[in-house]
Amino acid sequence: MEGNCPNLVKTIENGQVVYSLPHQAKVVTDSAGTALFLEYKGRKVADV
Repeated sequence: MEGNCPNLVKTIENGQVVYSLPHQAKVVTDSAGTALFLEYKGRKVADV
């Protein structure tokens, strides 16, 4: 990443480091990297 990046929230899922923007739905993936659903504040908000 170049320039000034926004404050990213670093979480570790399935042994992978995942960077996500705060206050934004993030894509939850399984161990194979397949997108499962969108999550916002720990709640499932949409299927992908």
